[in-house]
Amino acid sequence: MTSPKVVVMNKYTPSYNNLNFHYKTKQAVHNSTMNMFDYYADNKKKAFFMLDYFSGKIGKDKEMNIMFEDGEYATKDQIEKRKKQYEKYIENSNIYKLVISFPEGFLEENVDIKSFEKKLAKEIIPQFLKKCGFVDIKKMSYQFSLHTNTKHLHFHLSFAEKQPNFKSYGKIDYRKKGKLTREELRYFKDLIIHSINREKVYTPLLKETNKNIEELKKYFSPKDKNFLLNNKEDILLEKKVLKLGELLSQSRDSNGKIKFNSIKDKDIISLTKDIKKYVFNKDNPEFKELQKEFKNNLNSINDYFKSIAESNHSDTVDDSLIKNKQKYLDNYVLNAIINHANYKYKNLKFTEDELLREIVHKEYKKNKTMSKYDIVKNLLSNTSNSLKFKNKYQIRQAVRNINDELEEAQKDFDKLFQVDKEYS
Repeated sequence: MTSPKVVVMNKYTPSYNNLNFHYKTKQAVHNSTMNMFDYYADNKKKAFFMLDYFSGKIGKDKEMNIMFEDGEYATKDQIEKRKKQYEKYIENSNIYKLVISFPEGFLEENVDIKSFEKKLAKEIIPQFLKKCGFVDIKKMSYQFSLHTNTKHLHFHLSFAEKQPNFKSYGKIDYRKKGKLTREELRYFKDLIIHSINREKVYTPLLKETNKNIEELKKYFSPKDKNFLLNNKEDILLEKKVLKLGELLSQSRDSNGKIKFNSIKDKDIISLTKDIKKYVFNKDNPEFKELQKEFKNNLNSINDYFKSIAESNHSDTVDDSLIKNKQKYLDNYVLNAIINHANYKYKNLKFTEDELLREIVHKEYKKNKTMSKYDIVKNLLSNTSNSLKFKNKYQIRQAVRNINDELEEAQKDFDKLFQVDKEYS
């Protein structure tokens, strides 16, 4: 996708307290500011639409070609009132002025201009002012006007501080510097292009990415049939989950839900991430395909923002959304692992097979060429008295390793060997 070449130019009129070579007197500052309103509001430069023509509105409307913060066109009386306000503002505040110019045909072919003007007033400009370091948008005054007197449609925008509203070195004061930085202007251009392109390009990508996330989350929901964390056939996973549950029980007394980001214990953090990596690397075709789709959509969003940056000759790509989406999914998965392990450990009800799992796991780690079935068969059916004794010892140790408090479970399991007491 190729982004349009939107051009943003910046000048400023200094405050009475900040006179310079171009504006040497207060009168020069005053005249420049008052003339600005007349130039912006010139209806000869106003964009008219077919609806205006058929409704007979052209030449009869009371609204002038200037829009204020509320996203509505101002009347002559409102403009005069604002001029008086600015007579006070210019005592301490610079008047920042910008021109935003679009390629021929781009704006009118891609947006409803009236809707875009409202979005500019209520969303884009406030975000831009925040980027410029102005703390409270309610303490800012701004106005803009769309001019159509050239083949390139362009907006004129100006703004000022009503009160000290610029944060510098921890203090709130008027912004002294009148010239906006290159970074601030690029950010403004990015906002504008993003707003225009989002319905056609960005929003569909975002919807698809959010859908991917919801599908991936199902694999970590205990209520879903695809729940990946409760796989009794996976001995290694079960071992990790139980160990994590044990660590959690040792470090926390709470029975409520646990947030991964609240964990400070390094061993718990490391094991939780290890379980996540293990599950994500398992051979599950459907889950792998979802991961791939999610990654591809994130890359497409990155390409979208990269194209906006390139159009503005910037090396800085806004990847905050991608990072936030990835972080959200990671946190969801890590929280699911933590809480599943905690629940699993505290609510275990052991059967004979589950008690044997500890032994099987250890033997499996020693000799991975032997099947899990053969390990269990050897443990329970060996005719050698010495091996029977060894096996009984391993089983008792497994019970103790899993949970020292399961005395009743251990006694019940010992009954399996009552016939061989003479070898104990």
